[in-house]
Parts: sequence; C-alpha cells; structure tokens
Amino acid sequence: MPSRTNLILLAIASLLGLLVWQSQPRPLPPLTPLNPQRVNEIDITDLHGREIRLRRIQDGWLSGDQPANQRRVKQLLGITQTPSLDRFSAPDDLRPYGLTPAPIRLRLNGEALAFGNNDPVNGWRYVLYRGEIHLIADGFHHHLSAPAEAWLRR
Repeated sequence: MPSRTNLILLAIASLLGLLVWQSQPRPLPPLTPLNPQRVNEIDITDLHGREIRLRRIQDGWLSGDQPANQRRVKQLLGITQTPSLDRFSAPDDLRPYGLTPAPIRLRLNGEALAFGNNDPVNGWRYVLYRGEIHLIADGFHHHLSAPAEAWLRR
C-alpha cells in the first residue's frame, strides 16, 4: 500500500501548492499607462510660481537649455509605473484631498497629474489623474518639490 499512500500525499501536496500559488497577491496597477522611456517632456509647477521644464534630447535631458541631472529625471520618471495603492472616482469637492488648488502639478507628455495632501491613515499621497484620485507611496514628493537648480547636472 505504499504507492496508494504516496499518491494521496502527492495529491495533498499538489493541492496545497495550488492554494499557495493562487493566494499570491496580484500586482497593483501602475499610476499611469505611460512608458517612462517614451516620456519626452516633463513640466513641474506649483502654487509659488515655480516652473521646471525638462526636455529629452538625443543623449539625455535638458532643464531649460542646460544639461539636467539625469539620475533625478530617471527617478522621477518612475512615478509613471509606481503602484496605485488605491483609487476612486474624484468627487466634486477636492478640498479634503488638498487638490483645490493642487500644490504641485506634473505634466508628462501633456498628461496632467495633480498632487495633494497625504492620507492621514497611511501617509500615502493623493494624486488626481484622469478623473480619479489615486493613493501612492510618497517617495516622489522630494523630487516634485525640489528647486530648479536641483534639476541641473552637477
């Protein structure tokens, strides 16, 4: 009877393996469908009048007419694929999210993202994009709030 016992154990192990595989969390959707390698224009503005314009050229990025900090630009472009931890349709009143008016606005190839307050429970950042409010990890705010000179090559 060892072969029957082995078959039963194999079936149980297979079922457990299947359950573990199916219980794996699904990857979260990205904030945007944009491919970071295809972004050619980045504009950052805020309520204080700060305007940063970055443009891709053949061999890198320019901030205005000067070479940009390539590493910082690459890090910022990661925002396109950062996970949207939660999302919901934007209500008429955006004040509770700090989005009226938005303190920081980002345009990537003309696609507008508005950055508001942090969620008081998790510390995630509210982002208005295409009529939805997304919650993302707050790892990009230091780039978005950096002064213009921080975008220049050192």
